[in-house]
Amino acid sequence: MPKRTKGRANGEGSIYEYPKGSGIWFAQIMLENGRSKRRQVSSQREAREKLRQLQAEYAQGINLAVQQPTLIEWCAIWLETFATNLKPNIKEDYAFVIKRYVEPASIAKRRLDKLTPAEVQAWVNDLAKKIAPQTVRNAHARLHKALEVAVHNNYMQRNVASGIELPPNARAEIHPLNFQQVLLFLDAVEGHRWAALYRLAINLGMREGELLGLVRPALDFEAGTIRIFQQLRRAKLQQDGEREFFLQVTKTKAGERTLQLDDDLLDILQAHLAHQDEERALLGDRWRDPWGNLVFTSETGAPIHVSCLLDHFKSVLKRSGLPAIRFHDLRHTAATLILADGVPLVTVSKILGHSSPAVTAQIYAHALDESKSSAIAGLSQKLRRTPDRTTQSTTQSPPKTHPAPHDRKRGIPHSEAGAGDGTRTRTGLLPTVFKTVASAISPLRPGVAPQ
Repeated sequence: MPKRTKGRANGEGSIYEYPKGSGIWFAQIMLENGRSKRRQVSSQREAREKLRQLQAEYAQGINLAVQQPTLIEWCAIWLETFATNLKPNIKEDYAFVIKRYVEPASIAKRRLDKLTPAEVQAWVNDLAKKIAPQTVRNAHARLHKALEVAVHNNYMQRNVASGIELPPNARAEIHPLNFQQVLLFLDAVEGHRWAALYRLAINLGMREGELLGLVRPALDFEAGTIRIFQQLRRAKLQQDGEREFFLQVTKTKAGERTLQLDDDLLDILQAHLAHQDEERALLGDRWRDPWGNLVFTSETGAPIHVSCLLDHFKSVLKRSGLPAIRFHDLRHTAATLILADGVPLVTVSKILGHSSPAVTAQIYAHALDESKSSAIAGLSQKLRRTPDRTTQSTTQSPPKTHPAPHDRKRGIPHSEAGAGDGTRTRTGLLPTVFKTVASAISPLRPGVAPQ
């Protein structure tokens, strides 16, 4: 085997065929302390390409002297060492995806420095035959994140999960309730301990976790506001620990919002808290609220399990003869009703806590189309020709009228005068009136028909 040429610097390399005439080629790069790293290929052209790759990795600071971890080994390193800033429930989700979809796959045993885009693509294609497109996309996103951290920490030269062809994902249909169905639903939950929870979900479009994580200090009855800034989650906070409830910040920064409530919502919340205080007094030390100020709890004061809420929600729908929708569709119901009431898209986006109005427009395009149709029809009704309205032919002579006297003759300064036809100028327009959250949709009181 060829020996290292004296004086060759670290990072320099060579290619050679060994044994001569065998067709087996090697790319070799010189490392610190007299060590070297070599790779075997099957042609001179591949050897040159492999040498360039080794030199690029060396220049990036990748330690070629140690064997790179396998993909599954790196995922474990990443979760334990580099993913410390992930929210507990997100970290638990990443761990589940890796164990469920990456660990059983053949790419799990591939070393990071040998993993190729083609192998990742084959993994995605195989998953697409077994699970839903959105699940495939989620699994790929988590693998991509893990490999991106590997690139940033010089374990890899590039992210081989980039540029992968993913299965198309049809946008999930939303199934909001109409106004009459909402009134029927609210009638069905009247008097239940979670009636106020359902009302906030429908009136304000609050997310499930935001409702379950609502605390008393977030309610300001004097100002008439509700502050949404956190959500209730359940996950393992320790690697080998049990799953437990915890409060964490909202899904996005835009999710932090303060909304104005009307008197009806404030009365409902005050009545709910009064009943909760009675339950707390009856149970005494057996009240199990871990933070002592949750607005919505179980009968014992404990945080509400999502499964319990969903079971009750489904039973109410079935008992009331309503469509079998998701709990999240109550949020869609709120958005659709508010948009149908003519509230500007920007305002609706802020009520829902979306990152931008574009997100709102994309999700609720159907409601916007209906609003546009209603607006066009409404204006058409106003402009409808009546028998009292006649038009004048262009061939007829104009009516004989006396022109209005000039502004100066009437003593009106020109800057304050209207247009010649009597319409107001810009300075004469009435101020714009903005609707508040409280008046965004018609009153949602059981038995009250929409206006």
